[in-house]
Amino acid sequence: MSANDYFKNDEYWANHINKDLEEDLWIEEYKTYLNSTGKCLDLGCGIGQYSKQLIKYGYDVVSSDISDIALNKVKSFNENVVKLDMRNKLPFSDNEFDLVFANLSIHYFSDEDTRKLMLEINRILKEDGLFIGSVNGIEGLKVIGNEAKEIEYHFYEYKDKEIRLFDVNDVKNIYLILIL
Repeated sequence: MSANDYFKNDEYWANHINKDLEEDLWIEEYKTYLNSTGKCLDLGCGIGQYSKQLIKYGYDVVSSDISDIALNKVKSFNENVVKLDMRNKLPFSDNEFDLVFANLSIHYFSDEDTRKLMLEINRILKEDGLFIGSVNGIEGLKVIGNEAKEIEYHFYEYKDKEIRLFDVNDVKNIYLILIL
């Protein structure tokens, strides 16, 4: 099963929706960079722990995910949800968002799809907008090790799903897409 089927079939959230997620609010470290006003896209929001925090900060948050199960959970505190597949053009206007936030959601794609996604993020961010995201680092290869099959550079199939592991240069290349 490919990563695309994995999420479209909602298997992850069907198995995890009632588990308590650890409150890993690393975004607190970046709070000084946030103006806490304006429109924010939580890209790949899952069950919305970061959407909830961004709303507390004062943002008008659009919570997006490919999972109906996750989005239904988010609707309990934010009606502003959008189902989307990040491999497609994002259904938002140019320069619409002050902040795009992506916690561990942009690492499921091929290099080509990751680059397209970053161009889309750049398109929907306002000129002075901010992108904050987290990705899995190449150090994760120590965990998945011999069970991982490399599909392309830093992109692996592991336990019937696909995952990209980023190194410093990968992150720099993504940054360059955002600023050009």
